[in-house]
Amino acid sequence: MQPFILISILVFALIVIVALIVAAFGMRKSQTETIQGNQELHPRGYWVSLGISIGAGFGVALGLVFDNLALGITIGAAIGASIGGALEQKNKDNFRPMSEQELKMQKWGIALGLLMLLLFAGIFVFILLLRGQ
Repeated sequence: MQPFILISILVFALIVIVALIVAAFGMRKSQTETIQGNQELHPRGYWVSLGISIGAGFGVALGLVFDNLALGITIGAAIGASIGGALEQKNKDNFRPMSEQELKMQKWGIALGLLMLLLFAGIFVFILLLRGQ
Protein backbone atom coordinates (compact mmCIF):
# COMPACT_ATOMS: atom_id res chain seq x y z
CA MET A 1 0.00 0.00 0.00
CA GLN A 2 1.35 3.44 -0.89
CA PRO A 3 2.29 5.71 2.02
CA PHE A 4 0.04 8.49 0.72
CA ILE A 5 -3.04 6.26 0.87
CA LEU A 6 -2.11 4.90 4.29
CA ILE A 7 -1.60 8.40 5.70
CA SER A 8 -4.91 9.54 4.18
CA ILE A 9 -6.71 6.65 5.86
CA LEU A 10 -5.06 7.44 9.20
CA VAL A 11 -5.98 11.13 8.93
CA PHE A 12 -9.58 10.22 8.10
CA ALA A 13 -9.72 7.85 11.08
CA LEU A 14 -8.32 10.59 13.31
CA ILE A 15 -10.95 13.05 12.08
CA VAL A 16 -13.73 10.54 12.78
CA ILE A 17 -12.40 9.82 16.29
CA VAL A 18 -12.11 13.52 17.13
CA ALA A 19 -15.60 14.18 15.74
CA LEU A 20 -17.03 11.41 17.92
CA ILE A 21 -15.29 12.83 21.00
CA VAL A 22 -16.56 16.34 20.26
CA ALA A 23 -20.07 14.97 19.66
CA ALA A 24 -19.95 13.09 22.97
CA PHE A 25 -19.06 16.27 24.83
CA GLY A 26 -21.65 18.22 22.86
CA MET A 27 -24.42 15.79 23.74
CA ARG A 28 -24.15 16.66 27.39
CA LYS A 29 -27.24 18.42 28.49
CA SER A 30 -26.70 22.09 29.05
CA GLN A 31 -29.10 24.10 31.10
CA THR A 32 -31.05 26.35 28.79
CA GLU A 33 -33.56 28.96 29.73
CA THR A 34 -36.88 29.03 27.95
CA ILE A 35 -39.20 31.86 27.14
CA GLN A 36 -42.91 31.89 26.46
CA GLY A 37 -44.09 29.13 24.14
CA ASN A 38 -41.17 26.79 25.01
CA GLN A 39 -38.91 28.51 22.49
CA GLU A 40 -35.26 28.00 23.46
CA LEU A 41 -32.82 30.85 23.77
CA HIS A 42 -29.49 30.32 22.01
CA PRO A 43 -26.13 32.03 22.55
CA ARG A 44 -24.91 34.55 20.00
CA GLY A 45 -23.28 32.82 17.01
CA TYR A 46 -25.35 29.65 17.32
CA TRP A 47 -27.05 29.96 13.94
CA VAL A 48 -23.87 30.91 12.08
CA SER A 49 -21.95 27.96 13.48
CA LEU A 50 -24.83 25.63 12.67
CA GLY A 51 -25.02 26.98 9.12
CA ILE A 52 -21.28 26.61 8.56
CA SER A 53 -21.21 23.03 9.80
CA ILE A 54 -24.21 21.94 7.73
CA GLY A 55 -22.96 23.87 4.70
CA ALA A 56 -19.50 22.28 4.94
CA GLY A 57 -21.16 18.86 5.07
CA PHE A 58 -23.06 19.58 1.87
CA GLY A 59 -19.85 21.05 0.46
CA VAL A 60 -18.10 17.71 0.87
CA ALA A 61 -20.75 16.08 -1.29
CA LEU A 62 -20.53 18.94 -3.78
CA GLY A 63 -16.74 18.64 -3.86
CA LEU A 64 -16.89 14.91 -4.51
CA VAL A 65 -19.31 15.44 -7.38
CA PHE A 66 -17.08 18.06 -9.03
CA ASP A 67 -13.84 16.26 -8.09
CA ASN A 68 -12.54 19.25 -6.10
CA LEU A 69 -13.07 18.63 -2.40
CA ALA A 70 -11.44 21.81 -1.11
CA LEU A 71 -13.51 24.06 -3.35
CA GLY A 72 -16.71 22.20 -2.46
CA ILE A 73 -16.13 22.56 1.29
CA THR A 74 -15.29 26.24 0.87
CA ILE A 75 -18.39 26.98 -1.18
CA GLY A 76 -20.60 24.95 1.18
CA ALA A 77 -19.22 26.70 4.28
CA ALA A 78 -19.68 30.12 2.66
CA ILE A 79 -23.28 29.40 1.73
CA GLY A 80 -23.92 27.98 5.21
CA ALA A 81 -22.38 31.06 6.85
CA SER A 82 -24.60 33.37 4.83
CA ILE A 83 -27.74 31.37 5.66
CA GLY A 84 -26.67 31.21 9.31
CA GLY A 85 -26.10 34.99 9.33
CA ALA A 86 -29.60 35.54 8.00
CA LEU A 87 -31.04 33.26 10.69
CA GLU A 88 -28.94 35.09 13.28
CA GLN A 89 -30.51 38.40 12.23
CA LYS A 90 -33.98 36.87 12.26
CA ASN A 91 -33.50 35.58 15.84
CA LYS A 92 -31.52 38.50 17.22
CA ASP A 93 -34.03 39.03 20.03
CA ASN A 94 -33.74 35.44 21.28
CA PHE A 95 -30.14 35.44 22.53
CA ARG A 96 -28.90 34.62 26.01
CA PRO A 97 -25.47 34.89 27.60
CA MET A 98 -23.28 31.79 27.41
CA SER A 99 -23.22 29.54 30.46
CA GLU A 100 -20.01 28.54 32.23
CA GLN A 101 -20.15 25.09 30.66
CA GLU A 102 -20.56 26.56 27.18
CA LEU A 103 -17.65 28.93 27.71
CA LYS A 104 -15.50 26.01 28.89
CA MET A 105 -16.50 23.93 25.85
CA GLN A 106 -15.76 26.87 23.57
CA LYS A 107 -12.25 27.17 25.01
CA TRP A 108 -11.68 23.43 24.66
CA GLY A 109 -12.99 23.55 21.09
CA ILE A 110 -10.60 26.35 20.17
CA ALA A 111 -7.68 24.51 21.75
CA LEU A 112 -8.63 21.25 20.01
CA GLY A 113 -9.05 23.05 16.68
CA LEU A 114 -5.63 24.66 16.93
CA LEU A 115 -4.07 21.33 17.91
CA MET A 116 -5.68 19.62 14.92
CA LEU A 117 -4.54 22.45 12.65
CA LEU A 118 -0.96 21.96 13.79
CA LEU A 119 -1.26 18.18 13.46
CA PHE A 120 -2.66 18.36 9.93
CA ALA A 121 -0.05 20.94 8.91
CA GLY A 122 2.65 18.60 10.18
CA ILE A 123 1.14 15.66 8.30
CA PHE A 124 0.91 17.80 5.16
CA VAL A 125 4.59 18.77 5.41
CA PHE A 126 5.47 15.11 6.03
CA ILE A 127 3.55 14.06 2.91
CA LEU A 128 5.26 16.75 0.86
CA LEU A 129 8.65 15.56 2.09
CA LEU A 130 7.78 11.95 1.19
CA ARG A 131 6.64 12.90 -2.30
CA GLY A 132 9.80 14.94 -2.89
CA GLN A 133 12.07 11.92 -2.39
